[in-house]
This record gives sequence, structure tokens and C-alpha cells, in this order.
Amino acid sequence: MNITKLIIGISILFSLTGCNDWLTVTPKDSLDEDQLFATGAGYRNALHGIYKNMASNAMYGKEMTWGTLDVLGQVYYAYYLPDSYESMSNYKYEDENAKTLIDGMWSKTYNAIANSNNLLSRIGSEDPSKFSGGEMEKNTIEGEALALRALLHFDMLRLFAPAKEESNTTYIPYFEKYPSTYEPNLSISEFMEKVIRDLEKAKTLVAPTDTVSERRDRLNRENRFTMGTINGNIEHNVTDLFEAYRGFRINYYAINGVLARAYAFIGKYEEAFNITEEIITAVDNTKQRLFSFTPNADVEENPKTFLDLLFGLSNEKLADNYTAEYNATGKLYVDHYTITFDDNADYRNTKLLTKSGTKYFSTKYLPSSINSITSHICAKLIPMVRLSEMYYIRAEYYASINDFSNAIKEMDIVRDGRECTKGRLDDIIKDEKSFRKELIKEAQREFIGEGQVFFYFKKFNQPIYSSMKESDFTLPLPDSETIL
Repeated sequence: MNITKLIIGISILFSLTGCNDWLTVTPKDSLDEDQLFATGAGYRNALHGIYKNMASNAMYGKEMTWGTLDVLGQVYYAYYLPDSYESMSNYKYEDENAKTLIDGMWSKTYNAIANSNNLLSRIGSEDPSKFSGGEMEKNTIEGEALALRALLHFDMLRLFAPAKEESNTTYIPYFEKYPSTYEPNLSISEFMEKVIRDLEKAKTLVAPTDTVSERRDRLNRENRFTMGTINGNIEHNVTDLFEAYRGFRINYYAINGVLARAYAFIGKYEEAFNITEEIITAVDNTKQRLFSFTPNADVEENPKTFLDLLFGLSNEKLADNYTAEYNATGKLYVDHYTITFDDNADYRNTKLLTKSGTKYFSTKYLPSSINSITSHICAKLIPMVRLSEMYYIRAEYYASINDFSNAIKEMDIVRDGRECTKGRLDDIIKDEKSFRKELIKEAQREFIGEGQVFFYFKKFNQPIYSSMKESDFTLPLPDSETIL
């Protein structure tokens, strides 16, 4: 495979509300690699450059969440979509607009992977004294870069390979070295071994930063994304902003969340279930759950419902970019309203959709009318891993052993968190087929704007509409990657 232009061009400007002084940076857009890695602060810059690139429009800032991925998941009415999405909506991947979108996601993601590998190739031999936080900081940076490498590869596999292994077939490469312009394509099982290996190592490296003593408090519901910020001040004894805002980084619990997703992807449901247990039972030093569902009363101020978010990225222009789509001629109207939202008690229906004429639009990415620190942070927040997905994974485990009663209980925990009418699934889910149908419907309600709906249809091989082919779930490689 021909991977080109995977060079480090890491931006050293990283923006989060309250985090602009996270570190002192050289006033340039990029640095020479040797200069960049000459200090511990340079490693911080490099890591945050990866996060910033991931939040760009070609990746999770748009196309790999509320843009292309949700178009593929038929979240929106196809008839009203912008012209640039027409081909993707119809799975016409050979059209130029579709090729442009596919190439952008591929090239940006593999560039971020290359930047992760560049950092990883250097940090292992560094003396911990180079970092102001010593060995813990060194391990945290290495662990996060390793976890991001795994997450990025995993999403490429979910897009560019089928959901199930095909005998003697290979798909895409897993890059572990820097520099590297060629690695062989791997089978799904070979590829996933590397994803899981990286995540398992990453969580070991990051664990002390997020789980030891008072550090776990930095991940609780008040601190994870806002860090208890009042008038710009950081509370809870954080003297170094590198240690703050752990929700905006792939923290220990977020790594476990991606790991649970990975195990479920390969059908190891019991392993996935066991990992979710640590996430849903995690507490801070006051015994308050780190992750809990956002109350209805808080949703207007917090439409991303980030109290139940394990990890998110940040893009300063996110709300502006989404508002531009909202105001454009081509609209991102939510499709299948009467099918997907059948419960008026569900606050995802009443609070996270707005009516535009006779149609509905998701408000998740629109700026809140409430002027507060929470709403300002929420406007920039890109959801990546949610608590609800952990309960869906647990439901999949129970369904895999034909225990549909407990599968329903796990799904109902999320439904109760969204204030849905209780007991609706009891008479519906009776077998694997009905379970999958209802889980997909739950995902459609839960993950609007987050790029996950497409993957739920894909992993269960459920056509999104009757004429859809199984092959439509797998994106073709960009033209440049098919030329040896």
C-alpha cells in the first residue's frame, strides 16, 4: 500500500476554554522535529497537535461524526442534503464528491497516526527527568499516543473493511513505525490483535494519572471537562494545566471504553462486559460516580450531555461550522422522526431536536441560548465515547447468551437516564433478531451527530433501507492507495 506525505506538521496551538495558557509555546505553526522533541514541553505540544488534527473538519470535527458518517448512517433526509453529500448518501463511492470525502478521512487519519508514531518512536528512550511531571507524565504522553494510534486504526478498519472476517482476505495496514511509507495489509483478526495490544498497554501507562488518590477527582462530573472552572480559575489543587481537563484527552476510562468497543467488535462479549464494569462503577473520593446520565434540567445548557461522556475532542469553530450547515440551503434534517423517536417522554426527542417547518433538526451542535462556562465548553465539544455505549455493549453480552431479560435491563438503564417511558421493551425483545432491531433504534436516538449509527447497522449487517447492499458498508480505498 502506498502511504504518502505522512510527515509531521504538528500545530502547536491547542485551544480549549480555559486552557489557552496550558503551556508556553513558540509563536510558530510548526517546529522542526528535533526542536519539537528537545524538551518535555515539546512532547506536550506534539500530543496536543494530534488531538487538534483529530478535531479538524476532515476528521471528527465534522466528517467522521456529524458529517459523512451520519450521512452514511442515513441520519438525515437524503433529499435535502447538501450536494456534496448526495453521492455518499446513495453509496456511490465512485463519484468525485464521494472520493474527495473518503480521501480526506483516510489521509488525515493516517497523518495523525504517523504523528503518533513519530512521538512514540522518540519518547521510549527519553529520561523521565526531561518531563516536568517526571515518569508519570512521560508514561501518560506515551499511553495517550498509543491509545490514539489504536483508536484511529480501529476506525479506519471499521470503515474500510467488512464487519466480519473473510477467509484469506486482507484489508488495510497497521502502522507502528516512523518513518514508514509501506506496511502490508492485514486480516481483521491480525489487525485487531494490534489494536487490542496497543490499548491494553496504553491503559497500563495512563492508569496512575487517572486512578491514584485525589487524581480520580479530576475525572468526576464537575471536573472532567470544566475542571471546576470559576472565572477562569482552576480548582482542585491543579497547578499544571497539563493535568487538567482529562475529559478532553483519552484518559484511562476512555481507553477502557474503546477497548470494550474493540472486544465487542470481534465478538468477545464477555471480555467487553468485564471492562465496562470498571467504567460504570468508577467513583471519585466522595463515592460519587464519575460517569452518570445528564439530568433533563441540564440539557438546555449542556446539549452534548457531557456528564455521561468519557472522552471528547475540542474544536473552537465547531458551533459556527454546524450553524452554517443549519442555515445553508442544503439541510441536515433528521430522518425517520416518527420511527426513531416514538416516545414523547424521551428528552432526546423533546430537548435535542428542534422543529424547522415540518421537519426536525438536531440541536446537539447548535450553541446554547444559556451563557455559561458549561455551554461555552459544550459548544466546542466533539463526543467520542459515551457511557451509554458501555450499557449497549453489556446488553450485547447478555443477548449473546440468550439472556434477553438482562439485555433489556441494560438498555433500560440508558432509557431511564434519558427519561423514556419505562417497560416499553419488555414485550418487544424476545430473540436475537428483535434485540438487534431495538438496539439499532436506541443507537439512532442516542448517537445523532456522533458518527456511530452507521457502525451499528454495519456490525449487525442490517440494511439501512431495502435496496442497500452489504458491500455498501465498506468504503473503497482511495485511488492513491490502490496503486502499488
